[in-house]
Amino acid sequence: MDENFIKSTLKKKASEAQRKKNDTFYFLILLYLMKSLFLILNTKRPMKKIFLFLFLFSSLEQFSQGFKICASYEVIKEQDRLHPGYKAMVDASFTAVKAMADANRGSRAVNAADTIYHIPIVVHVVRLATEDNIPDSLIYSQIEVLNRDFNHRNEDSIQTRNAFKPLMGRLNFDFFLATTDPLGNPSTGIIRKLGAPAISFFGFNAFSDNVKDPVEGDAPWPTDKYLNVWVCNLNTIPLGLLGYAYPPTGAANWDAGSYIDSAQQGVVIDYTAFGRNNPYIIDPGIAPGRTAVHEFGHYFGLRHIWADEAACVEDDGISDTPAQGDQTNFDCDTSKNSCTDIGTDYPDMIENYMDYSNEFCQNMFTKEQADIMFYNLQMLRPNLAQKTVVYGVGITKSDFDFISVSIYPNPAKEILYLDLNFSKEKNIQFTIIDQLGRQIKTQTINQVLNKIEKIDISGMSSGIYFINVSDGNHLIHQKIIKN
Repeated sequence: MDENFIKSTLKKKASEAQRKKNDTFYFLILLYLMKSLFLILNTKRPMKKIFLFLFLFSSLEQFSQGFKICASYEVIKEQDRLHPGYKAMVDASFTAVKAMADANRGSRAVNAADTIYHIPIVVHVVRLATEDNIPDSLIYSQIEVLNRDFNHRNEDSIQTRNAFKPLMGRLNFDFFLATTDPLGNPSTGIIRKLGAPAISFFGFNAFSDNVKDPVEGDAPWPTDKYLNVWVCNLNTIPLGLLGYAYPPTGAANWDAGSYIDSAQQGVVIDYTAFGRNNPYIIDPGIAPGRTAVHEFGHYFGLRHIWADEAACVEDDGISDTPAQGDQTNFDCDTSKNSCTDIGTDYPDMIENYMDYSNEFCQNMFTKEQADIMFYNLQMLRPNLAQKTVVYGVGITKSDFDFISVSIYPNPAKEILYLDLNFSKEKNIQFTIIDQLGRQIKTQTINQVLNKIEKIDISGMSSGIYFINVSDGNHLIHQKIIKN
């Protein structure tokens, strides 16, 4: 039998199977929407009826366009409907930040390599059932993914196509679970609460943003000092929504009397998409845990790479992301080139975290995206991060009075040696931390001039750690690998 005929037959069968699967799914959705309409027609509260109608039609619009992995753009449009001028404020904030980034591009002022920005995260796990009360282990894995991807330490970055390798960006962002609450009390950075949506059938959704309500969900910690993340079920009605985030607002050139959304600032992720290898994932393509990376990109001011407009008519405002005609439909097709770029005509950047590509082929932010996020942190989220000046990432500082500091072997299995040689005596403290920012080992060494300190790491699990060596005023920071 002809090989092409066999391939054609198999392709038709696969297509027919997928069509039947889609038909079944949309039939179930139709049942949900019919039930929604029944609730609307039978409610006796006019305001609730209006809200339900709006939500129903929004749901129908969502399905007419296919799954919406991220609803951040829809959130902006909804806020603009409720508060006219909101989108203009978001755009003005982006423009102001981009101008600052452009003015400083090429200088060390842009995300200086000798500064680490420590960003505290509080995770609000708001459950409606047993399965959405995700374990701590998934939360820890998500922090690891965020630190890996934002700092360009992801192993799969080797898969970036050669055309895009010169464009890869990185940030010195250190995400960690908050260790103290707003009152100064010790905290794990994880809050668990039973949710109570006012309309149980609709559950939590991006349009009402009710997971942040203190009664229906959980109120945020001060949004200027903590990066609030809510993990909940966003798909009581199965919209295929994985998350959304509010962008930074409040640029200095904007009217101070404008609507402020500080109580809503943060990131919301569906419980099935939070963490690496989540057992409840709705599609294997989100197993790497990069939904949060995408939504954190929005939180720090990035737009979708195709700018939420089809046919190459809009741009995301970033010069080193190629023009793209539409979202990538959750695949890894490297042959796509949906728009013609001025100058170098690049293919679609499916590697970018701000696309809708399969997460297994995502592996980069661009340099300009990194600049935008850095300046959004500096200008529009100025109280969020704590800064640490770092020496030891290829930079030497004479005021640290070091003749030499060596840390070896690296990788190490049982013993790590810290070889210290100073020009004058110092009291030194070293601290080993893991990728979640948790302190694993610390020790103070007094009156050190020339000394080799032996550090026992045999009890540590295999993986990536960081060692900080400080004299109280300055810090050397180095990655170590435990075999």
